[in-house]
Amino acid sequence: MTESPITQQQINSVNKSDVNREPFQKRINNLTAEQMKLIPTWKELSKFQNPTRGSFFTPTPNSGSKVNHISLIDSYARRCIRDFSAGMLSGLTSPSRPWFRLGIDDQDLQKYGPVKQYLDDCQVMLRSVFSRSNIYDCLYILYEELATFGTGAMFLLEDYQDVIRARSFTAGEYMLATGPDNRVNTFGRKYWMTVSMLVKEFGLESCSQNVRQKFKNHDTENWVKINHLIEVNDNRIPEYKDWKNMEYRAVYFEEGSKPGEYLRLEGFEEFPILAPRWSLTTTADTYGKSAGWDALGDVKQLQKEQSDKLLGIAKTINPPMQADASVQNVNTLPGGLTRSSAMTPNAGIRPAYQVNLDLNSIREDIKEIKMALSDAYYRDLFKGIMDIERTGVTATEIAEKKAEQLNMASPLILRITNEVGNPLISNAYRICNNLGILPIPPKEIEGMDIKIQYIGVLAQAQKMIGISSLMQWKQSVETSVGINPECIDIIEYDELDAESADMLGVSAKVVASPERIVQKRQQRAEANAEAAKMQKMQLAAEMAGKMSGAVKNMATAPTGTGSALDKITEKMAEQQGK
Repeated sequence: MTESPITQQQINSVNKSDVNREPFQKRINNLTAEQMKLIPTWKELSKFQNPTRGSFFTPTPNSGSKVNHISLIDSYARRCIRDFSAGMLSGLTSPSRPWFRLGIDDQDLQKYGPVKQYLDDCQVMLRSVFSRSNIYDCLYILYEELATFGTGAMFLLEDYQDVIRARSFTAGEYMLATGPDNRVNTFGRKYWMTVSMLVKEFGLESCSQNVRQKFKNHDTENWVKINHLIEVNDNRIPEYKDWKNMEYRAVYFEEGSKPGEYLRLEGFEEFPILAPRWSLTTTADTYGKSAGWDALGDVKQLQKEQSDKLLGIAKTINPPMQADASVQNVNTLPGGLTRSSAMTPNAGIRPAYQVNLDLNSIREDIKEIKMALSDAYYRDLFKGIMDIERTGVTATEIAEKKAEQLNMASPLILRITNEVGNPLISNAYRICNNLGILPIPPKEIEGMDIKIQYIGVLAQAQKMIGISSLMQWKQSVETSVGINPECIDIIEYDELDAESADMLGVSAKVVASPERIVQKRQQRAEANAEAAKMQKMQLAAEMAGKMSGAVKNMATAPTGTGSALDKITEKMAEQQGK
């Protein structure tokens, strides 16, 4: 069992003034400097593709921002991002169907009744916790951020009411850093809270004198900027299990407050931030690059062509005009009268130039750009995933129809499972275990690592590609049996069926264990043996009845009539004469 979570009382018992704040402030400043290098590109991605995401130099929250519909005329890229996010949520981490399974490395032990029951109960509890919380709402936002900017971030928190809660962030709002293994292990941000929010979250006694005075004066809606940092705790003593020696430490402090003032000091057993990256250019990169980066040129071209198309249509309908000097009071209304001099040759008004708009060519070019955007965001694949909910399309059909796109998206799906699914389930399992809402594990698996297997639609569709190969091999072998019957010996049907069930994500509850299979076959053999025995006894009884009747007939048969008894008597006489 892991250590119980820390309490606010334990946090406040620390002499905060003894903790040097200067290294934390420098770390946040350095993280901010690295983040600033990406801000120009992120602003463009937000402007042209997803204007409701991204936070860049907003003075305070709720300051208001407008969508620039001059630069964003066509929202196709935004719709591609929406479909990607909805498809990823539905296909990988679905709120409406099981999408993961817990297990252990020892497959035989995993099929043992108490172990299988424990793992199934844990799965049900974790899915219930996720459903009650805001996890799925935040995952959708996380996928939007990932598609748009190439990086996303989400904070997992223990919650008194819902067990676990999440907080999503947008680009420009947070900073990241990685360890030597290129895994994100540091998170920083500068964010705003009102005085009332600050007091409720951290307690009045933890706030600065300035905040306490504002709270006393009822200026509770004033905004205060907070610095927040989560990083590896390099001062920990691993043998100690108290919160100060946990693997990660976190600090909160008001910007501009005195050096020894902290809002909170706390620790985490696991890194509580989910920070997926779409892809990395080098192993030293912290932030990812996504389809949004790849498609930025296409999106700009799309906006330009849509703008030119609208301008061309407008000029065709209402072209620029020219008029001679004799024309007075041009009236362009239907039925309007414009007077000009009859003495002037070619007098009147006429278009300044002829607009020959090839609308079909423009539309074809726009269609090609949209197809390129669809390919960049795997839109066809993820719309197919969403069709499962509406039309009952199966993972098998998706694997057959979208195999090429599925293979192209596989590296991204694998990265998301590693950087989102694994830490999400691991953190949730730890929190639930600490709170005592998970069942007690059987002694056979105490100390073992819990493994995660993904069984969502995307995972199943990927596996179906492997199952298709498996079934083709099986059919090929069975076809060869007509030539060489011994070929069938190469197939282990029990293992084949078990492997297929595992790849399809079939619940362990409905798949018999090897022991249960042996038991069933033994019972069947015993039942068959008993039935054969009863049949044999019945046949013996029938034969005995027939023999008894035959003897009785012989005993009462008259002699000298050529009967069977006469023949037997004659035969015996011959034998005696010899």
